[in-house]
Amino acid sequence: MKKLFENQMFHYTFVLTVVALVCGIMIGLVNAITSPIIAANIEKAQTEAYKRVLPEIDSFEVITLENGPATVLQAVEAKNASNATIGYIYTAYTTNKFGYMRLVISVSVTGTILGADFIEINQTYNVEGTKTNLSLYVGGSIASLAPSGDIVTGATGSLTSLKALLTDVAAAHAIAAANADPLAAWFGAGYVMDSEVDPTFVPSANVISKKLVRNSSGDVIAAYYHVRGSSVYNTEEGSAGTINMYVGLSTSGTILGISLPQTEYGHTKSNAFYPKVVAYANSIVGSNVASFTGQGDLAAGATNSKTLVDTLLTALGGNN
Repeated sequence: MKKLFENQMFHYTFVLTVVALVCGIMIGLVNAITSPIIAANIEKAQTEAYKRVLPEIDSFEVITLENGPATVLQAVEAKNASNATIGYIYTAYTTNKFGYMRLVISVSVTGTILGADFIEINQTYNVEGTKTNLSLYVGGSIASLAPSGDIVTGATGSLTSLKALLTDVAAAHAIAAANADPLAAWFGAGYVMDSEVDPTFVPSANVISKKLVRNSSGDVIAAYYHVRGSSVYNTEEGSAGTINMYVGLSTSGTILGISLPQTEYGHTKSNAFYPKVVAYANSIVGSNVASFTGQGDLAAGATNSKTLVDTLLTALGGNN
């Protein structure tokens, strides 16, 4: 054994092996200690960011976005101290040749942007201008994404990335909202929907059912309709499908909300088309069903599906 250790090559190999083992053990120990700390710091920063964009948040539930944009890292349903849903919060991240940006944005149950902030932003030019640009979208609709003032110029790459992130958040919200229960936002807290269809209602080819909605005093305040129709959605391939849509109307005919559940949506469900149709439908909310208007540009590329939405609302206007 002594002669073996006197072998210079073996001696160096042995020493390097021991050093490598010691370093590996030390790295493992350091990682075991620091990993929970890093994870806790990330979670703390995330929670603080949620509070900045939605101060009323008391708790949240992470929601899964099927076929959602890859840039949207997380989506949560925000709740207040009474465990009522007060909105949705999205975290999105992207990179460009100037660096990266990670933002957090809160959206109300009716689609209004409540708050937006950067968790981190690393861009070469005009970071403050990019922060200002993000703030201009607060208070507007997530569906239309129209800034409330003049966009700060001078950092085109950053602005392009910011707009792309906001567009992806809008697509993510369309998916989340379509799969959520929107009725409390439509009819107000304490609403009660009749369990049976309105006995005076006469169904038509497109307007399937009608249920009356009452306030806590029992007064009728609105109606909840199920409308359904079919059409070709891909003209080149001749593909056709059925759309089921649920609409809330006030007693005066104002459209309180429109829901297009993804599970009952028979047209193309991909992120390239379905969110656009949902965004278009949301842009109609607030109009009267007898003379509704929506932002058609939101449904670019999904014209046939948009047309079917219009057809169904027109049928409802003549049968409510």
